[in-house]
Amino acid sequence: MKLDLTMNDRHNLRFQSVYGGLVPQIARLVPFNDSEVTCILLIYYKFSLQNGPSARRITSTQLVNIVIGFQQLYDMDVVDRIVTLIAGGRKQVTPMEFVHYMTILMSGDMERKMEFAYMVYDKNGLGINREIISSSVERFFPGDDDEVLEMRLDMVEFLLLKFDEDQDGIVSFEEYRSIVLQQPSLLEFLGPIFPSDETRLVVAYCTAMYSHIPEMGTI
Repeated sequence: MKLDLTMNDRHNLRFQSVYGGLVPQIARLVPFNDSEVTCILLIYYKFSLQNGPSARRITSTQLVNIVIGFQQLYDMDVVDRIVTLIAGGRKQVTPMEFVHYMTILMSGDMERKMEFAYMVYDKNGLGINREIISSSVERFFPGDDDEVLEMRLDMVEFLLLKFDEDQDGIVSFEEYRSIVLQQPSLLEFLGPIFPSDETRLVVAYCTAMYSHIPEMGTI
């Protein structure tokens, strides 16, 4: 039986041979069923074919393009940070890492989203400091006239006052989590990371992740 009618018999058989055994293993670790994991890995497989008929993995460069396409995200600093977190800085992305990316993309779990968002913002693993906040705010207010510079400074001070509860110059994860739980709209306070509900709904339909479609309205 063909798993994907857009692929010929040889590719369908090769997919089942290479990835078939991974499906139940991965499904036990993620919030997707066997059928959904199969659909996700079929996408992965089709991208891997671009690297040659015997290739088994996609590249981090391909994941960059997937993140841009799936999430409609064009801030390359954020895109590169997401890819680094998923692939660990390696040039290739494993099937498990790709499925893990999809769990982040589709998740409605606020704890999971807070943890990932904080890691994206915390570029050096030392906490979100004034420099990181200033760099993000600079993108919110482009330009170099006095009024813009003043708005940037005011925003940086406001965000530090809001999030840095112990006033040590570093927004820790605990401080970030505390504020976001009170005000969920501040989850992405330093810029977009996650796709919109509408975009996730499209991805869910296109990847046949039907168990995630009903919850889109509640995310």
